[in-house]
Amino acid sequence: MLKFDEMIQQAVAKFNNMGQKQQLLLNGNNKQQKLFIQLDLALAKLAEDSKRFSVYKKDQENIDVKKYKEMITKDVANVMKYYLLFASVHNWLDVIVIDEDDYNKITSIDADRDFNQVYLSIKRMMFNGFYNHSKKDFQFSWKMFLKFGIVDLGVDDKSLSAQFSEINSL
Repeated sequence: MLKFDEMIQQAVAKFNNMGQKQQLLLNGNNKQQKLFIQLDLALAKLAEDSKRFSVYKKDQENIDVKKYKEMITKDVANVMKYYLLFASVHNWLDVIVIDEDDYNKITSIDADRDFNQVYLSIKRMMFNGFYNHSKKDFQFSWKMFLKFGIVDLGVDDKSLSAQFSEINSL
C-alpha cells in the first residue's frame, strides 16, 4: 500500500523548498489555479503517453514495453504530486489520505475497458472540485485516478513509491 502521509510530506517539502529558493512562479492569488493547471496538464500527458486514447492505430504500434512502463509510472507519480500539492494549498489533504480498507477496495476493482470514459470522468470530477469548490468531487476524482493508474494502467505500488520519491527528492 502507498504511504500517502509520507508522499504528502515529500511533495510539500520539495514545493516549499523551491519556494524558499524563489524557484516558483506563484503568489497567493494564483497558486491554486497554477497547481490545478499543472495537475490537468500532467493528467493529459499521462493520457497521451499511455497511447490508450490514440485515434490512429499507428500511434499504438511499436511500443517498447520496458520504456513504456517506466514512462507511465513516472507520469502517474507526477500526476499524484500535483493532486497532493493542489489538495495541500486547498486544505483538502484529508481526502488524499486513504486508509487500507479504501485502498484495497480501489485496487480490487476490475480494470475498465473503456479508458475514454474513465479519463473523462476523472477530468469532470476534478473540474467540478475546482470550479464548484466540491471537496467530494475532488476526492472522487482522486480515487478514480488511483484506480486508473494502479489497476487500469498496471502501475505497481513499489515502483510508484520509488518514482514518487525520486521526483520529489530535495
